[in-house]
Parts: sequence; C-alpha cells; structure tokens
Amino acid sequence: MRSDDLRLGTYAVVDVETTGLDAARDRVVEVACIRIERGRITERLVSLVDPGREIPPRASAVHGIYDCDVRRAPSLATLREGLLAASEGATVVAHNARFDLGFLPFLATRPVVCTMRLAMHLIDASSYRNEALRERLGITMPPGLGPAHRAGADAAVTGAVLGRLLERYAQGPFPQTIPGLIATIAKPASLGRFAFGAHRGTPVARVPASYLRWILATGFEDRHDVRSTAEQELARRGRKISA
Repeated sequence: MRSDDLRLGTYAVVDVETTGLDAARDRVVEVACIRIERGRITERLVSLVDPGREIPPRASAVHGIYDCDVRRAPSLATLREGLLAASEGATVVAHNARFDLGFLPFLATRPVVCTMRLAMHLIDASSYRNEALRERLGITMPPGLGPAHRAGADAAVTGAVLGRLLERYAQGPFPQTIPGLIATIAKPASLGRFAFGAHRGTPVARVPASYLRWILATGFEDRHDVRSTAEQELARRGRKISA
C-alpha cells in the first residue's frame, strides 16, 4: 500500500532515452526504473530497448546508443509488465515527467511527481536541467554510474535530486503528503528568473516591464509558470507604485 507520508514514501524513478522528442512518432531505446522505499533503493530495472526502427544520428549523438546496441534488445511491450511491477504501489517520479511519461503512458495512471517542476517551486535557478540541479544541490554521485543521457544514470541522479528536494519541501509551508506534494507541483511556480530569451538568467525583479508585457501578449499558454510569474511581477510593481 502506498504511504502518503513523504518520509515513508515509495517512489519509482523512471527515465527514457529515445529516438527523438515526439512521443507520437519516436520510440524508446533505453528505459530505467529505480524503486526507492524509505529512502533506500530496493529495485533497479535498466534495459536497452529495440525501437523497431533506425536510431537517427542526432539522437545517437546525445545518448550514445546505436542500432547495433539495440538489435537484440527487448521491445518496450516486453518490458511493460516489469515496469508496472517495479512501480506497483509507488509514486512515479521523473525529471520533466511530461516527456518521459509521454513514452511510458502505461505508468501515467499512477501518482506522478516531476522533479523539474518541484525544483521550480523550491529553488531560484537559471537552469532546471537534471545535472544543473545535481550540481546546485551539492550532490556527488558514486563512481561507475555511467555517463549522463543514459537512462540508468539519469534516473539515479533524479532519485538523488528528489531526496534533496523533499528535504527542502519538508521545511516549507507545504502539505506534507503525497497528494499535497502533487497538488503543489501542479500549481504555477513563481520563478526567480527566466531560462530563455533576451533576459535569460536575470532576476525577474530586474526584467523590464515591457518584456513582461511582451510575454503576456505573445501567449506562452503552455508555460503557465512563465505567464504567472510575469503577471505577479507586474502586479507587484503596480502595488509598489500605488503605495
């Protein structure tokens, strides 16, 4: 049974390497699932995956997986039951969960925590990439883990990042349950700086009002954190002027 107490939580940390970025057209070439119970790793599933198609050179350049590596690998359909078993009764965790679970939709029915979004609520950073967060949080991974952009190594980093983020989360004014954690992550984050554009890395308080208004006028409908941050900052400045 899944515990709603963060200190006793059971998490299944997943990561995929793929032939590209589009879950509708691309396929998985490597998958990892690391099960963590009461802060300890209890199960690790890492496997190359036969995508049933050629791996584009641009994808191989990122993760270093080539057609010859996956020629005798199992299909994702074959690995499905093992992944479901490894995540049974757990909260599924991924860094940029929308991407990974787009390729693993059979896990999306479980409770899901995205460490990238959780970090946005807890840390003021110019980058929320997994490796950037690892460095920012002072995490040293054990030797022999493997290179970045491999599913096993990336899942291990995500698990370590999750642990540090939960420590920070526990110190904040947040509901200390899994449902509360998920609900918090679902809300727009108030960003300390934007990770794009002409004012990338600049504290939001120093970003010109014209740029904030441009964000709202341009749309950013699928980036609720960005829109919400721009709206809040403009409102803050309006209150300051009127005070």
